[in-house]
Amino acid sequence: MYRNGISHLTADDDFEGVRKIVEWMSYVPERRGAPVPISPSLDPWDRDITYTPPSTKETYDVRWLLAGKDDEEGYLSGLFDKGSFQETLSGWARTVVVGRARIAGIPIGVIAVETRSVENVTPADPANPDSTEVVSLEAGQVWYPNSAFKTAQAINDFNHGEQLPLMILANWRGFSGGQRDMYNEVLKYGSMIVDALVKYEQPIFVYIPPYGELRGGSWVCGL
Repeated sequence: MYRNGISHLTADDDFEGVRKIVEWMSYVPERRGAPVPISPSLDPWDRDITYTPPSTKETYDVRWLLAGKDDEEGYLSGLFDKGSFQETLSGWARTVVVGRARIAGIPIGVIAVETRSVENVTPADPANPDSTEVVSLEAGQVWYPNSAFKTAQAINDFNHGEQLPLMILANWRGFSGGQRDMYNEVLKYGSMIVDALVKYEQPIFVYIPPYGELRGGSWVCGL
């Protein structure tokens, strides 16, 4: 259930599972309409961000921009408080990265873009003996049907269920418009992103990171 978007997190044992649940709940207001829970933080809001993404010809792990990176020269800070980023749904639709983090102790929903190509594995159908496992390559910075649906679902979760501000790191080249993606309803899932943003009741911040781009249908969503 982790690779098809049903399970948000996985744990090795019950204790680890409870710890992850409690950590998730720490980002959410205690009741509907209540202020977001602000935690003490050693990272001030006006600190420098020392990690810089490489040029457009090089890929990188967007989690370094979100959470920071341990380098040979020491720790390079990211956009959010050190150790605060909690990724969810990481086993499904991996061209989009979603999770929760904090800025100066303030919780916020995060949607970012994977710049590297990833493999999407479709298992064989046990009811069809002639079917085989299919491995397809999904390019980074592109919305596919699964990643567009994941984006819309995350926006709705942050809005209706958790009432968090939203930070979108926009770095998309557009939607994948091949015939297979059309049959897999990429336009329908893309429109869900627009619908979810229109109905969002908390502040939304759209940030184009260094060397980022916003083109094609993603420009409409970014607006």
